[in-house]
Amino acid sequence: MNDKIIQSYVWHDGKRYFVSTIERDCSAIEFPYRYNETIVWEWEQGKDRRGEMLFMDESVTGSIRKHLEICLEIYEHGIVRS
Repeated sequence: MNDKIIQSYVWHDGKRYFVSTIERDCSAIEFPYRYNETIVWEWEQGKDRRGEMLFMDESVTGSIRKHLEICLEIYEHGIVRS
């Protein structure tokens, strides 16, 4: 089961991005654990759906630090990851 942890909209140079962090089960059978997964999408203003997924990252369960770091990176520099 996936649990929503935090969701944010971030703007940079007139573009809007949607950043979402969920807590989820790891898919590795040998190492069952939960972790936080953060995904970033483009989300054009005026659209009712998010656009292209740009990247994802992960962190430990219970932490929103990675989410906040990604939001700050987008806010200050735009999308710089590949």
